[in-house]
Amino acid sequence: MADAIQDMLDRVGGRQRAMLLMVGVGVAVVIFGVSKWATAPDWVPAFSNQPIETVGLMTDKLTAAGIGFKLDRGGSDILVSANDVARARVTLAQAGLPSAGRPGMELFDQPSWGMTDFTQRINYRRALEGELERTIGKMRGVQSAQVHLALHEQSTFRSQDKPSNASVVLKTGGAAPAQDVVQGIAHLVASSVDGVSADHVTVLDDSGRMLSTPDDGSMASLTNAQLSTQREVEGYLQTKAEGLVDDIVGSGNARVRVSAALNFDKIERSSQLVDPEKQATSTEQRYEITPGAQGGAASSNVAMSYDNSKITENFSGAIGNIKKLSVAVLLNDRIIPPAANAAANAKPTYVARTPEEIARIESLIRGAVGADSTRGDVVTVVATHFDATPILAAEKDSPQTMIATVQQFEKPGISLLAIAALLVVAMMLIKAIKSIPAPTGRSSYAPLALPSGSHSNQFATTAHDVATAISATAHQHQAYSAPSMIAEPLAFPEQNQTRGRVAATIAAKPDVSTRVVRAWLKEAV
Repeated sequence: MADAIQDMLDRVGGRQRAMLLMVGVGVAVVIFGVSKWATAPDWVPAFSNQPIETVGLMTDKLTAAGIGFKLDRGGSDILVSANDVARARVTLAQAGLPSAGRPGMELFDQPSWGMTDFTQRINYRRALEGELERTIGKMRGVQSAQVHLALHEQSTFRSQDKPSNASVVLKTGGAAPAQDVVQGIAHLVASSVDGVSADHVTVLDDSGRMLSTPDDGSMASLTNAQLSTQREVEGYLQTKAEGLVDDIVGSGNARVRVSAALNFDKIERSSQLVDPEKQATSTEQRYEITPGAQGGAASSNVAMSYDNSKITENFSGAIGNIKKLSVAVLLNDRIIPPAANAAANAKPTYVARTPEEIARIESLIRGAVGADSTRGDVVTVVATHFDATPILAAEKDSPQTMIATVQQFEKPGISLLAIAALLVVAMMLIKAIKSIPAPTGRSSYAPLALPSGSHSNQFATTAHDVATAISATAHQHQAYSAPSMIAEPLAFPEQNQTRGRVAATIAAKPDVSTRVVRAWLKEAV
């Protein structure tokens, strides 16, 4: 094996050896880089938006378990390999990480001997706050929550009891929760803590904005509630009308806007009516004198009073009833798609809608929103051409493209291509090396290159080749100088005779031998 390698190296010169070495080093680097990239793990987030103080404990547990990880987004996200996600979560869950904030009812798992009543009350409040924080923190859209309870001791007299209060601070990541979610959190806290009502629960976000609307009877609270009610009514009616019109003219071909004027006046009326035709005896008094035995007369006096019939009525007007509706509907012209045999860049044509069609849509809108002409409701339908291209039908999910398919197998595909390229390069190198003819024999002399003016451009590897090269150079030198008495040495078949011939030639013509050696060195370099 060593002789074969040596033969291969003897066939090439210095430049070829350097190129072969560079190609080998490049191939090794490419193989190492491709293997490093192909075997790199696919990092996925195992935990996101974690407090910095908790991340340190989590990374220590992952290091102790031998699970590789990376930190992202300033250290708040922990990335692990896709194959280690489940193991990392189970490992941290066994250690109670990530921590869920303050402890809950597990505070009472340990014996409470020696604790005072004040300490027990404080622990009970802490446990309630911790349990509420865990429950609210698991809601969709809520990253974390902090709950603070202000509980008052119950007095002996109910009239002296003070209502308890609660406050909740939400961390939502920037998106404010909907109003119904805020009300749900307030009712959750009120239902979980004795003595707390939903009106006494304050909900804020992490920037300090108040999310809950206190119902304290002030003008601000009434205005917010009235505006919220008006928006709900308008949105509900708009959804009904727009959905009905879209079924007729197509999705995206209609715009419906509803403006509702609501009555928020609170009316309480008490009336008393008297019916003079109907009377009833209210009181009756009688005075009688009975005659005595000796004579005399008896007298009687009757007094009666009557009351007329009265009707007492207490009336409280409904709050939030609709006083007037204004509905505006904008329709797109009818769209006629291009024919099947039309050009690829053909555009659809638009045809104006007929008055009968507009009147039919107006009648449908009136029935959908409950418009009342006697109340002054107005429904306006206008047909025009939309500038934007409408959505004629729901687009189907396009099939997976070739690029998406290749991206799924990115690493295996690139690895196979790299291996194939390396095989092609190796085959080309082997073919190039095999094309170099093998030397006729091996000797103890180092391989030397023939000069460019000789009959061969190959390497001189035997003593016979050396003698031939020196003789050829000597003949060329004699053409430009005086003739020499040294005849061309004979070719001896034996190796010792050839060496003697070379030694004799070098001794006879040292200047020619020097030029030959210099020419060989230049060719080798």
